[in-house]
Amino acid sequence: MAAVLLGTAASVCAQAPVCPAVAQRTATPADVAYGDSRYADAESFYEQALTQSPRDADLSAALVHTLLHEGKVAEALAQANAALAGNPHAAASLAALAEVQLRQGQPWLAVETLDAAQAANPCSARTHLIRSRALRIDSMYASERAELQRAYDIDPADPDIQQAWLRIVSPAHEIVGIDQGLAAAKDIDAETRKKAEASMHSMMPLLSEYSQTCQVLPELPSATLPLQPTFADVKHIDGYRLEAEFQKTKAKLIVDTAASGLYITRTLAEQNGFHQGKDDPPGTVRADSVRIGPLEFRDCIVGVSDTPFAGHADGFIGTDIFSPWLITLDYRLAKLTLAPLPQQAALLPADRPATAELAGFTPVYHRRQYLLVPLTFGNRSRKLFILATGMRFSAMTEDAAHSLSKMTVNFTNAEQTAQGTKVNFYREIFDMQVGNLPEIHQGHILELDPSIIDRNAGFQIAGMLGLDVLQPLTLRLDYRDGLVKFESAQAETSPAFSKGAMIASASAPAPNVADQSACPPGDTTDRPINQTIEARVTGGLDSGHLKPGKEVWVKVVNGYIFPGCTLEADSILYGHVTSSTSSKNPNASELSVLFDHGDCTGHGKKQLSLRLVGLLAPPAEASRHLHEELPTEVAGGARSIQTAVAGLVDEYDSDLNPGGPPHTVHPGIVVHMPDVKLEPEGGPGCSARITSTNHSVQLGAGSELILTMSTPR
Repeated sequence: MAAVLLGTAASVCAQAPVCPAVAQRTATPADVAYGDSRYADAESFYEQALTQSPRDADLSAALVHTLLHEGKVAEALAQANAALAGNPHAAASLAALAEVQLRQGQPWLAVETLDAAQAANPCSARTHLIRSRALRIDSMYASERAELQRAYDIDPADPDIQQAWLRIVSPAHEIVGIDQGLAAAKDIDAETRKKAEASMHSMMPLLSEYSQTCQVLPELPSATLPLQPTFADVKHIDGYRLEAEFQKTKAKLIVDTAASGLYITRTLAEQNGFHQGKDDPPGTVRADSVRIGPLEFRDCIVGVSDTPFAGHADGFIGTDIFSPWLITLDYRLAKLTLAPLPQQAALLPADRPATAELAGFTPVYHRRQYLLVPLTFGNRSRKLFILATGMRFSAMTEDAAHSLSKMTVNFTNAEQTAQGTKVNFYREIFDMQVGNLPEIHQGHILELDPSIIDRNAGFQIAGMLGLDVLQPLTLRLDYRDGLVKFESAQAETSPAFSKGAMIASASAPAPNVADQSACPPGDTTDRPINQTIEARVTGGLDSGHLKPGKEVWVKVVNGYIFPGCTLEADSILYGHVTSSTSSKNPNASELSVLFDHGDCTGHGKKQLSLRLVGLLAPPAEASRHLHEELPTEVAGGARSIQTAVAGLVDEYDSDLNPGGPPHTVHPGIVVHMPDVKLEPEGGPGCSARITSTNHSVQLGAGSELILTMSTPR
């Protein structure tokens, strides 16, 4: 029967190899030690070999892999940089550096480095392997399997590639084979069919980030659960709890987006007669049934703590237990709502989808139970933070805090907790950008020791976002697709707690017209180039020949995917003129325009929320377009949060954000138009205002507009 089910199926993720397989090679003592997981021995052997061949990129890269297995991240980075200094274009060295960057919690940099490695050698097996790891935490599961298959086709003897292929791609082959075999074999008896289906379901968690510790029974398509706020004092909320019903008692569990499943006190476990299951991890017990509201969870592995929880809580409940649903944490209404996720037709976990239901969501990284958000800080650096609603205060590692602060003396203040222990708070106030929210000025941040989390996640984090940042928001969580939606009930949010500052507001731009007061504050955050839309003026725009209300249109240069709208290359974006003046007075010419519709594939002319953030003069005939050197991966619901911008050689790149990070656009930038200025929200009705010192504003044929898109309306 197994032969019938598995023998004839072809894997959906396998692709015909485009690269020759590497020649079979004799394993060195270092290779043998590495393959046997004797990493200390392998390190010694590789170092000895490098003394004989110091410029061997493959040997150097192998030493980097070994050091990472030993947890020696700093040494691995030093080795990778030393190898690149000698040969900056070696694919092996670039892939090794990308592996270190991924381990350091900088996946956006890792993808840029991988692009450079692939440009240097498209047939580098390790490049495909490391890219598959980056794709996995970006919830791009179909692409992950495809990259692993490419790596395996090139070098199946590499122990890391072989292990990853056997753990992920091979089960995918088997699942597809069983499914196709069951579809073809109509006469299989019910018991055999049941066993085959159970085998498929048991392998499915291997193909995505999966932290489920219960057998979930999502018989209800939706549910609403009351959240019970708890107070640090008479004024300040320090957490929210859900009531869970065990076999003999009830429990009030802290709702935590950074926890996994259920974690309870030893006393509660003993009261309910829970015992450790056979072969279960130490420090856990088994619960046959747990009820939360109308939902039932079966056969749960439950963590047990011998240390009391803060606030006399009975434990924690991780929101990942609800991952089969779309989760909404509405703190204003004190409720947790579960709704169906958008349906997926694919048998295997797929890439992040582009659906109207997920419009406005922000792609985040997903590793085990953690949802990780890249935050942008005041110095324009990006750092990876975990959403942690079980913490009253946000926290940051010492290294991250020192990299952002100018303070060097008396950097922290110690405070005593209710349990009698002391914790350190940084004295600095940090400016941070979270998702699509206005800039936050956050103080009273805890000092964080990330060692346990780093081990669990497999890479380094910079901090955790607690309730002091998240409580004023409504959070919508999609674990399956790695998406989070941050919703603020008001443009300006008061501090959630008495200490520190949390002001979600930004300065409004100077008013230009009578109705400007209705325009929300302009977002001045620098945008990665590959998260923008490049559009070209085809017939020219001239304020001297355009009147308010006149429709204008531009043509999309490269395709762009956003929840609810896919823009193909050469599709049209539509706008209308909101203000137009032309005069011989040098400072009087103006053209204000609002782009608000586009030809979305399958939807026709659809209303969109577009923002004009940059203008570029018509390029020289031989110039490349803005995105031609950007081999970006499209991450389903939006462009991937992993920016793939390595190798950009466009002549405009350094001009799009002078003095800022490379490969980004600063809103309001104007390139090679010395007489023109752009205010993204300066015109009537928050339209873009373009002014010129010439007698009219003229955007000639071939001029390029840089736009961003927010939630489709």
